[in-house]
Amino acid sequence: MSCEQARLTIGADPEGSAPELERHLQECESCRQFRAEMRTLEAHIRRALERPPESARTARFTWRPLALAASVLLAMVAVLAVWLLRPTDTLAREVVAHVQEEPESWLARQQVDAQSIESALSGAGVKLDLTSDRISYAQSCWFRDHYVPHLVVQTAQGPVTVMILRNQHVSARRTFHEEGMSGVIVPAPQGSIALLTRGGANIDAVTAQLQQDVRWLPDAH
Repeated sequence: MSCEQARLTIGADPEGSAPELERHLQECESCRQFRAEMRTLEAHIRRALERPPESARTARFTWRPLALAASVLLAMVAVLAVWLLRPTDTLAREVVAHVQEEPESWLARQQVDAQSIESALSGAGVKLDLTSDRISYAQSCWFRDHYVPHLVVQTAQGPVTVMILRNQHVSARRTFHEEGMSGVIVPAPQGSIALLTRGGANIDAVTAQLQQDVRWLPDAH
């Protein structure tokens, strides 16, 4: 079961359970959090429906339409929440798909030498000030008609995948959750930077560091 399928199932019935869903939740922290939030929201609305405000007790004919409206609102919020937690656009979906095609990248633990890192970066016209002893995977990958650096940075909380997308522009920070991965795409001077994690790595800290450490070279194509 994918994260999208899990969230659709949870959104339809936050209190429901199924073996396939439970297996997914055992491995996906973000979906477990989503179910907890949906259950909390449903409980709040249920309590509001069970205890009408004092003014409504003297005008019961007006409370039932309000209760119906509240139940409809709950359904709308559930659908909206599921939608907002899907990859925000085609770029995010393609980043996730690309990382899934290279599963070995998550398993790399040995330090990549400086020459290999330079080779992965040069085709995209970027330099990286980040110390090489934190990088365990470095490849130049074909993505949307351009070669882009695909790196894995080791952190104390686990690996973070980084794709430096010189030719892909976004207007604002975008977060997404899909296939057991949480990610962010942030604007950069000459494109954008995508970062993904499968665990509890502090992706915000790595994002802030990379925004400072990536140097965009002029006249690169």
